[in-house]
Amino acid sequence: MGKGGQNYGRGEDLGGAGKEPKADYYAAWSKDVTECEEKYQVSRDYGLSGDEVEKRRQIYGLNELEKHDGPSIFRLILDQFNDTLVRILLVAAVISFVLAWYDGEEGGEMEITAFVEPLVIFLILIVNAIVGVWQENNAEKALDALKEIQSEHATVIREGRRISNLPAKELVPGDIVELRVGDKVPADMSYKLDQLDPSG
Repeated sequence: MGKGGQNYGRGEDLGGAGKEPKADYYAAWSKDVTECEEKYQVSRDYGLSGDEVEKRRQIYGLNELEKHDGPSIFRLILDQFNDTLVRILLVAAVISFVLAWYDGEEGGEMEITAFVEPLVIFLILIVNAIVGVWQENNAEKALDALKEIQSEHATVIREGRRISNLPAKELVPGDIVELRVGDKVPADMSYKLDQLDPSG
């Protein structure tokens, strides 16, 4: 749950029998609905008011996992040289460059044409690294765009009104969420089983 859920799961003792959870930790899914209503000061028929939603969003943040920055450009460039074939080409280019230099010193005259082969190999490796970084960068952007398109939505009760297709990241603790068969549960919550309508 945004800022409130950043440390959830760290140091959590799941097997500790008889141990009480931390004071600021509230396992809504293990409580009765009435208890949750009292804890979050909300009515299941009315839901939260707009002002209360904003207050809680300021406290808890968005209902999403903390996003981590992708690898840096420098890291992406280094990763391009992590391939065995690229390393072999790099070693071949260095050896070719050293041999061209050594032959030039022995003959007394440096020929530019002797350095063409290692320079071409270096150029190919640089172009390969640029293309690889560009492709990985585009793949990351496409993945982020796909995640945005496929973001989860929820149906909530707020101010006595039913709001459909609210992005799940906008949920706050105390929201009354309506679930139907097949829906993904958008957050940790307590639940009440009403009579299900098979027709949906």
